[in-house]
Amino acid sequence: MKRLLSLAAAALVLAGCSALHHDNANPYEKTLFIEKYLDPAHSELDAQIRRSIDGLRALPNSAALHNQLGQLLVQKGFPKDAEREFERAVDADRHFYPAWYNLGLLRMARGNWTGANVALHATVHEKPGHSQALFQLGLMEEQRGHTDAAVAYYVKAFAINHTLLDVRSNPRILDSKLVDLALLELYPRDHSRNSMKFIGTPPNYTQQNLEAPSKQATAQEIVPPTAPVTDPAKQTPPPNPPL
Repeated sequence: MKRLLSLAAAALVLAGCSALHHDNANPYEKTLFIEKYLDPAHSELDAQIRRSIDGLRALPNSAALHNQLGQLLVQKGFPKDAEREFERAVDADRHFYPAWYNLGLLRMARGNWTGANVALHATVHEKPGHSQALFQLGLMEEQRGHTDAAVAYYVKAFAINHTLLDVRSNPRILDSKLVDLALLELYPRDHSRNSMKFIGTPPNYTQQNLEAPSKQATAQEIVPPTAPVTDPAKQTPPPNPPL
């Protein structure tokens, strides 16, 4: 039921994204507000933003370009414009899970918990097993005080991707106080899996008797011969012992 509600909410958000851009098929035909702050000659980041905008002028429905521009605008310090680009990306392709995930991260950072929840659930729906999205959902549940739900998300995320436990690849692991509980619940699964030491095929193995025998065995080959049976009445009696 909760998943159905999340998907319904995602559909509403997607419909809202479509409504935002319905009135202008190509918003990049005119000079954008952000372009006034660009200096491509002296900044590689600005040059990348300019190239992305030029690309969208030619391909306004490219989800990949919208997603790329959104990431660049976050680096530039324009989160609202970046959020709009991520929304346009999922508007162009609702199955484009990278933009759903980026949208969820940005909404979390801006305190939009409802919107972040919708975007992250959409990420997991389009990309089942997305460990980063599962971890972020766990963080949201933890910050809401929902310990059981948070631990459940953490367990799924850590089971899929152990590098999430490394602060170097996932700095937000420091924001959680429930990691130990998640690891305690995850331990029996990992221990059971790691304790099974399966044996592989020896390198010098060759399979024998691949073909059926060329002829069927005869009864004589199967049943060993026995001593001949004679009639006791016809047997010669032994000689009498000497006196």
